[in-house]
Order: sequence, then structure tokens, then C-alpha cells
Amino acid sequence: MLRRLLIAPVLVAALAGGATTASAGDPTASVKLKQCSIEDASALFVARMRQVTGSDHMWLRFRLLERGSGGFHPLKAPGLGRWRKSKPGVGVFAYRQAVRGLESGSLYRSEVDFRWYDAGGAVIETARRRSPACRQYDVLPDLTATPVGAKTLVQEGVVRYRVLVTNEGIATATGVPVRLTVDGAVIDTVTVPALVPAERRVLTMKGPACTRSVKAEADPDGVIVESSEADNAHEIACANLPSG
Repeated sequence: MLRRLLIAPVLVAALAGGATTASAGDPTASVKLKQCSIEDASALFVARMRQVTGSDHMWLRFRLLERGSGGFHPLKAPGLGRWRKSKPGVGVFAYRQAVRGLESGSLYRSEVDFRWYDAGGAVIETARRRSPACRQYDVLPDLTATPVGAKTLVQEGVVRYRVLVTNEGIATATGVPVRLTVDGAVIDTVTVPALVPAERRVLTMKGPACTRSVKAEADPDGVIVESSEADNAHEIACANLPSG
């Protein structure tokens, strides 16, 4: 789960009414993702609201949401969920919410509730907004290559090998080289123009009959940045390689 979340709310603006209010084209309430750092495991959100007709003062409240299997759900942390309140007569009210200690591999966004009150303390309008997501992982491909078959051809001593290439990542990989090695000798390298996430493609390459093993490797020189480099290559004993 999460490491210890560190919350740092900071008042950005509390401006008097009249000429200092937001322009007519601005929304009455918004929340933006200003910074998202994987290196620092942090996010910075800014919520902003302006006066509506009949309002005297404004409140806003941040929540931090994390994506799970059923969608986004709120997280509990000291300082989150507290209402931030403007003084009467403020035309623009904004708060900055910084969060540190985000978990690697997760996705976060801020949800903000807004309230407008009249001079008597009655709620006259409410709104809820969600920020864009802060991704705590790199969007990268994850390439694999595996020998899946061998068929002896009419030409003596020549075998057609079948190699399954997949992209298990969440980003498209382009210019993917796939190398075939038979009994320790490099036989051929074929370049796949592109592999989208979850794509599976079977390549065929010709080579000599194997006596020990066949190895297939995606991106053998490590030129493509991936989420994992540990599963690029797979080697199979000749006796275990299916015919076909």
C-alpha cells in the first residue's frame, strides 16, 4: 500500500472582490495537476474558485484518489479532507495541495469539493471537480520473444523457426529487432516495425537444424527502454521445441 503520505496545503490566492475576480471566461471552480514527479513520488494540485452571484465566502476541500481494481477510491491521510475557508468578500480563492509518499506503480488524482455561502451562512451552490491523473510509473513497452516451433524444409539441413514476439507493456514499441540464435550461433535478426500494447506476432526465420537449443531475443542490444529487461529472451532445448 502507500508509504506515509506527507500533506502540505498552501494558500495560493485570496483576492478581494470586484476587479480582482477571475475573468468571465474562467470556470467558477477548477482543480489542476501542476506537478507530477516519479522521482520524488509526489504530486502538486491547485484548486481555484471564484465568486458566484450572491456569494459572500467560499470553502474548498481536497481528497486524494488512487486507482484500484474498481476505479478510483479516496485515501486517508492527516490533513486531507479538511475544509479550507475564505474570508468574506473574497473574489478568488485558491489553494495548492502537495502530496508526497505516493506509491510507485499507482495512479492518483485529486477530487475537490467546492461550496459557496451567502452572508447568512447558507450554502447557495456546490460543485465537485477532479484533476487530471498523476502517473507514478513510466509508460513503457515490455518485449518478449520465444521460440514456438520448428519445421524441416525440403531443402536439406534447413529449418523454418517460428518465434512469438509480444509487447506486454503499456506503450507501443517501434523498430523492434528480434534475434534468432541456434546452438549458440546468431542466425538472423528481423525488425518488427511496431508492436502496440498486448500485441502478439509470429515471425519465421530460416536456419540450420539445431542439436542443443534455440534462443529468441527481442531488442538484443538493449536500445529500447522497457519496463522490464528481464524477459526479453527465451531459450528452449531442441527436443522441447514443437514441430510446425
